[in-house]
Amino acid sequence: MWEKLSIPFKVEVDYLKQQFDALVAESQKPPGFTSQGLNIAANWALQNNYQLEKALEWSTVASGQNFPGDPTSFAAISTKAAILDKLGKSDEAAAAIKTALPLGNVSQLQQLGRQLLNAKKQKAALEVFEFNYNKNPNQFITLTGMARGLSANGDYTKALDFANKALPLAPNDANKQAVQAMIDKLKAGKDIN
Repeated sequence: MWEKLSIPFKVEVDYLKQQFDALVAESQKPPGFTSQGLNIAANWALQNNYQLEKALEWSTVASGQNFPGDPTSFAAISTKAAILDKLGKSDEAAAAIKTALPLGNVSQLQQLGRQLLNAKKQKAALEVFEFNYNKNPNQFITLTGMARGLSANGDYTKALDFANKALPLAPNDANKQAVQAMIDKLKAGKDIN
């Protein structure tokens, strides 16, 4: 009889707290106490919107001048900027982005611009795309970035110019089709983002 009896019970685990506590512990050990390790922890907290003050502390150390920081780490500085923005410190976030820009490669800058577009920060995104284009002119990725940034800011005519320049540089058919779709939308007066 007892073997057929079931008693329901609920098990709850505070996953965020558990993971956060593990990151705190790891960040205090030599393998985790690196610029990369601290940035990974800060980015996790940012993505989970959890303990952002601690995330800011980690990102500040990760991008700092003193050990174990790396003041030339685009990833750490851009993570810090995103945390500052989420904390409502937009002026400090903008200053951090300006510090990060010269350190980023073409792909990192493109990704940052796209993240800013997703965050509905069209003007800031366009500034990143312009910086990337000026640093890496006439490359497929920077031309499409300019098209996206200009389109997001309502300048479809200039965006179309950049999309047309990007089309012959597309590295494969999928990218050609994507740019052609951008061109078609821009010609119709529609945003491509």
